[in-house]
Amino acid sequence: MNRRRVVLLFLTAAGLVAAAGCPPPPRSTGVPRPEQTIEVGMDKTVRGEGGFRDVYLTVLPSDLALVRERREANVPAGVSAVQYMDVIDTIIPESTRVQFQPNGGDVEDVAFLEQRYRYDLIEPWRILELSLGGTVRIKWTQARTGVEKLLEGVVESTAEGLFLRTPDGTYTLGVPSGDGWYARTILDDLPGALFARPLLDWIVDVREGGPGVLETSYLAWGFSWEADYVITASEDFSSADLIGWVTLRNTTAGRFEDAHLAVVAGKVNVAAEMYNGRGYAGYGMMAMGGAEGDGDGDYGYVEEGLFEYHLYKLDQPTTLPPYSWKQVAFLERNGIDITTKYRADIGLQTGAYGGYTGTEDEIPSNVRRVLTIENRADVDGLGIPLPAGTARIYARSGEDLFFIDSEQVEDTPREEPLDIDAGGAPFMVVKSKITDVDMSDAGAFGSYTVVRHEITAVNRGSHAATVLYRMAMPGAGQPYGYAGYSAWDARLERAANSAGPPLEEVESGIWEMERTLEPDQETQDVLVLRIHQSY
Repeated sequence: MNRRRVVLLFLTAAGLVAAAGCPPPPRSTGVPRPEQTIEVGMDKTVRGEGGFRDVYLTVLPSDLALVRERREANVPAGVSAVQYMDVIDTIIPESTRVQFQPNGGDVEDVAFLEQRYRYDLIEPWRILELSLGGTVRIKWTQARTGVEKLLEGVVESTAEGLFLRTPDGTYTLGVPSGDGWYARTILDDLPGALFARPLLDWIVDVREGGPGVLETSYLAWGFSWEADYVITASEDFSSADLIGWVTLRNTTAGRFEDAHLAVVAGKVNVAAEMYNGRGYAGYGMMAMGGAEGDGDGDYGYVEEGLFEYHLYKLDQPTTLPPYSWKQVAFLERNGIDITTKYRADIGLQTGAYGGYTGTEDEIPSNVRRVLTIENRADVDGLGIPLPAGTARIYARSGEDLFFIDSEQVEDTPREEPLDIDAGGAPFMVVKSKITDVDMSDAGAFGSYTVVRHEITAVNRGSHAATVLYRMAMPGAGQPYGYAGYSAWDARLERAANSAGPPLEEVESGIWEMERTLEPDQETQDVLVLRIHQSY
């Protein structure tokens, strides 16, 4: 073997030995682990103008809310660890969105490398669970003797109280039943990593760091709201006092102090939000764009249109404690003009149904009182949007006050009237009957039915009353119409030589007319319903 070959073999062997003796460099885990952790607590919340803190709570339908907060933070450029403290215990972590704006710089979306939601809270039962295998001491005062006792042992189980293994090798269930006064369990250290409030633990990457404002938004469960109206009508029902409340419910441990508050009316598709990643962004854009602002100050809130939704913003700072509900007045106006009418729902008959006609058998109609608030700036000084809710109606009679009714009202846009069902009207008697039915078969052209109706009304009250007759065929107004007809056409008209107010068809198979009756005035209307049915 020549010298050159010996040298090469030696160098190769030496290289193999060196490689075997030096371990390879560690592989990267893919997520850097910064050495410094930045804590951003609630005490860093930015203070705004008008007594507000930069905390925005927008309560959505379906038990949801969007929380947006702006806190001061010093975030270094590049990769860093951030502990975002004091988040709500019902947070949906995957809905989190964060932006950072360094002082004097532009807003940028924070790039998340990792997020952990840490909710292992300092609670007695959880502390004991994490103490399994550890030593605890229990002190108590014996009830019979007053002697202070001490028990020390290793926690073996916490399933149904403390099950301990004592130093002498025996086992016990802790303090004997009925023996302990002021029993307390003592631990030398807290086990594990426990937190007083839930937090978000991030590893983030920002382009431009330094002191600035960290803006965080996320969705959370456990919030609801509803509108309530109190209407107190005058004795003659010509005017009323109106108060509007927003009732908020917070069933979480979150506290919102001097916060911006907004509520959204409309139906939110929660299922789509859960399975579509863009759903959260849609919420964020909707609520974050509208919840901020000073408002006009006239009624305590401002409404904005958001597609098919309505956003109502209170223009005063609001504090909402944990596990509480709160009412905030958003509307109060006294002595507004109202219009009172009475609606009689009359069912039109389409045949004799085996009975004979021309009898005195009459069908009474349900008559209800309807209050109308014009809701126009030039009429009653309102002209504002009114969210859906519950209206409670009271009426005055001399010095007395009576509760009339409670009804649900729908979302009412600004400058549109608000109609409220305000109880029955027993003094208004409306009855109907059929006096004649004529049915004929036209072969291939179908059949014709003519039904003659007689509607009578009398006002037994002490004031003149306007009555709206709402006359409907069976099934009219329903998605599939009257089930007894496949293809049909119907007309309602006055009988010959019968005078009265005009008829208006407001929907297919539904007509309305209006009459004003003086006290003890009786009226009669004779109407003819003509129906053509095609086979």
